[in-house]
Amino acid sequence: MIDALKSLLKESGVSYAQAASHLGLSHSSVKRLFATGAFTLARLEALCDLAGVDVLELVRHADARRHRLDRLSVAQERELVADPLLLLAAICVLNRWPFERIVAQYRVSEPQLVKLLVRLDRMGLIELLPGNRVKLHVARNFAWRPDGPIQRYFVDHVQNELLSGRFVPGRDMHRFAWGLLSAESAALLRTKMEELLEMFDDLSRGDEVRATGERRATGTCLLAALREWEPAHFRAMHRDIDAEAAATER
Repeated sequence: MIDALKSLLKESGVSYAQAASHLGLSHSSVKRLFATGAFTLARLEALCDLAGVDVLELVRHADARRHRLDRLSVAQERELVADPLLLLAAICVLNRWPFERIVAQYRVSEPQLVKLLVRLDRMGLIELLPGNRVKLHVARNFAWRPDGPIQRYFVDHVQNELLSGRFVPGRDMHRFAWGLLSAESAALLRTKMEELLEMFDDLSRGDEVRATGERRATGTCLLAALREWEPAHFRAMHRDIDAEAAATER
């Protein structure tokens, strides 16, 4: 329900600072309330009022969110990978592209796109509405399956192309870091990376529904990766501790 309230407040353009002022609390206290979910009924009603809904509407909104997809099945991801046009349509609608923009950008006819959207509707990814409008049926935390067909497709067909291209200074960014991390530090870093990906998602959602300067938002890829790993030529120089110990004993 807290996630539903955050979504409604965001849709209404209400910031944490405005919520804090409305409740007579500090900004940090409001953030802590949302993090813990420790709302009194009075504060919950006050924030519902700020979002322009009542508590019953909040409950309905939360119930609708519970029935949204957080990921597809392996079979559904395979279906997307097997049909490049279907995969393209899925990625476009997940990025909130309207029907007209997809047709204008790519070599797909209106009848073709309608058929693709019908398939996505049957998969439960979207609801196809009159006028070729689309309502997403995915949760906020929707993600492709770890090591699933979509992720493997990206690794096999997209990742090398992305990394081998030129990164333009001042517009793009490409950094590589390697070092020694404890389990605790790695866990903290994963949390920060998840926050970065969430920020990327928030910004992309906002930029897709409004003009950005004199042109539309452009396709942008953010690759976040963290792996316990060492270059092969470094591993080849590891000492064989057991063999050295055995030699010493002899």
